[in-house]
Amino acid sequence: MRLGLVVNNYGAPATEAVRRMPVLAEEWGYDSIWVTDHVVGVRSFQPVYGATWMEPMMALAWMAAMTSRIRLGMGVLVVPYRDPVLTAKMVATLDQLSGGRVNLGVGTGWARREYQALGRVDLFDARGSVTNESLDVMLRCWQGGEFDFEGKHFQFRRIQFDPVPIQQPRVPLWIGSRTGQGAPMRRVAQYADVWHPTGLTPEEVQESGAAVDDVAGREIPRTIRLAHGLGQTTAELIDLLSRYREAGCIEAAVSFGGGDPDLAQTGALEGVLEAAQALAEHRGEIG
Repeated sequence: MRLGLVVNNYGAPATEAVRRMPVLAEEWGYDSIWVTDHVVGVRSFQPVYGATWMEPMMALAWMAAMTSRIRLGMGVLVVPYRDPVLTAKMVATLDQLSGGRVNLGVGTGWARREYQALGRVDLFDARGSVTNESLDVMLRCWQGGEFDFEGKHFQFRRIQFDPVPIQQPRVPLWIGSRTGQGAPMRRVAQYADVWHPTGLTPEEVQESGAAVDDVAGREIPRTIRLAHGLGQTTAELIDLLSRYREAGCIEAAVSFGGGDPDLAQTGALEGVLEAAQALAEHRGEIG
């Protein structure tokens, strides 16, 4: 099972984490690094995230320049409050500059106030259908050339899109969800190259993954994003990851510490780096 490391592009140590951790993660042998997407802070984010956010596309561009092998994950991009043509262009540019290393996580978002701050609150209630149509726009953009688009939310004629991503036929879409049913899973069935849930147990991943495969009529690779509490031992985490592997997960993106307020204290980031390094040294034990 491949192993990814979530880089905290939020909170007081965000700048230092974005600058340092990608290079360290690549040195330690991680397969991927991941950032999280919010643009502004709102009170409802507390106490998980806080109010300080580095823009994720810019952060990944920096990471691309500082690394050469490790894959660059957006987990997950809130698609509906961004213009899909501009987003397609940014992702294609990042894929070109990184040598084809982008994993694009996709989500709908949940914070109405964030939509409002970005001038997209009129799309909040329809964000599921806006996400699907945005993906249609982006996928067509990545084919390149001149085309028209006529949808419910987006319409344009005779635009030309180039360059396309290095990865073909498209940048891999990692469709995120926090549930194993309903519209999110239908989106996974329709669009996903990879299913990328957050916070599900191994048993839930296995059960829901089998259900979505039935709906999709194909096997969709399963992954997981999870938070590793700093009080857990490396052995406990390895055991948990082994259970996810048995549930069919091909990769795990692990967050060390999340929004723990201790990370804002001087020197605390070093402890997170040491914990991450310890896990990397045991990576062979999880296959």
